Amino acid sequence: MHLAVTPRSASGRWSLLFAGLTALATLAAWIVLLPVTADPSGIWVWMALGQACIAPAAAATALGLVSLIHYGERSVLTWATTLAALAVTVATAAIMLSTSAQPY
Repeated sequence: MHLAVTPRSASGRWSLLFAGLTALATLAAWIVLLPVTADPSGIWVWMALGQACIAPAAAATALGLVSLIHYGERSVLTWATTLAALAVTVATAAIMLSTSAQPY
């Protein structure tokens, strides 16, 4: 089994791209929403942050899983990206669900 650093399949490269988009979307959302995060009634802030980063994180997770399972990708970056994107997706979903469960 050959272990590489960079992905060999197209879906592995797309997974890296969507992971980068996740990081950029999260950073942009934090910069925009930072002034209003101290608002105690700002439940919408966490919902907006979740909506900004859950879609590209889920796409990165799905593409990473496709490249790992279907194409047999054995690159370190694809494994790390898939695991990190899965963690971001689960954490964002948990934040959004716990926020929506609070009374307004």
